Amino acid sequence: MKKKITIPIIIMMAAALTACSSSANPSQTSGQAAASIADTKPEAQHGDTVTVEDMKGTVEIPAHPQRIADVSGLADELIILDMPFIASANTSMFDGITVPDYLQEYFTQNNIETVGNYSGASASGDLNLEKIAELKPDLIIMNIRHDKVYEQLKAIAPTVMITDDISYVNWRGRFQQLGQWFGKEEVVTQWLSDYDAKAAELSAKVKEVVGNETFAVLEANSVHFGSYYVYRTGGPGELIYDELKLAPSSGVPEDVWGEVVDAEYFSKIDADHIFFFSDDGEVGDTGKSPVWQNLKAVKNGNVYYGKNEAQYNMAYTANGKLLYIEKLANAIINQSNVE
Repeated sequence: MKKKITIPIIIMMAAALTACSSSANPSQTSGQAAASIADTKPEAQHGDTVTVEDMKGTVEIPAHPQRIADVSGLADELIILDMPFIASANTSMFDGITVPDYLQEYFTQNNIETVGNYSGASASGDLNLEKIAELKPDLIIMNIRHDKVYEQLKAIAPTVMITDDISYVNWRGRFQQLGQWFGKEEVVTQWLSDYDAKAAELSAKVKEVVGNETFAVLEANSVHFGSYYVYRTGGPGELIYDELKLAPSSGVPEDVWGEVVDAEYFSKIDADHIFFFSDDGEVGDTGKSPVWQNLKAVKNGNVYYGKNEAQYNMAYTANGKLLYIEKLANAIINQSNVE
């Protein structure tokens, strides 16, 4: 996913990506593109409608949409709620084009069209408005990252903006709001209850191995060489500290998604265990740093390596989290990398 500016999931996408493809071109909003959108706007809905609250205020949407175009990053949640979506922007945070591995089977079996990237910050991450319009959705779900094309999306179909900032940390709130819109609050409540039970089960298993030993979650920034992220509430940090209930070490920030640091900052970290994410899942030149070599977790062989692409694609949405938290737990229990 690109690389970071303010938050992990978005920042990573900003400059790391250069790949493009003709099947996921950036949106076009003038001239022929604008005319195309107008020509393909679907006919007015004849079914029931409901008025909901979104990030923009109140909006009227179909009560039972059948052709949702989701450009908000909520494919996981729509699948759980059994809501019919035909287009998605849940593409890789690294290339903005390919579908993450864990979603590929569903997308293939249900002929889901990809129409951009929900973070809107990769080289190919803008939305393909023409393609969205051609699909004639009856509802579009978007997020704040695509606010610049809000009016263009509204010209295609009724459009709602999920309530969140650009960090994507508020995954529970997004899920609950989606359930409210479609009258499926009970489904969301049950799923979250099952998720919390699974997290508690994994936490107990992990603590049998590590007890109260401390953890740090680090990531090598592939855009700005020599800088790193120390996670807290964002992505894998939330899974380690808030879900698996593992203790943060000294040097781990509080009440923020994380901090951008240099290698010298590692001297403040006294973790018994470290998760280290990088583009290739290896330590690379970081391993040559005397500060790194002097870390307790490094000396004791308690470093678990993982790839940036996997954690960016899985650690911010419901089903992705459910799968990824087990990967993190297994890495600790089995003294292995995040596979």
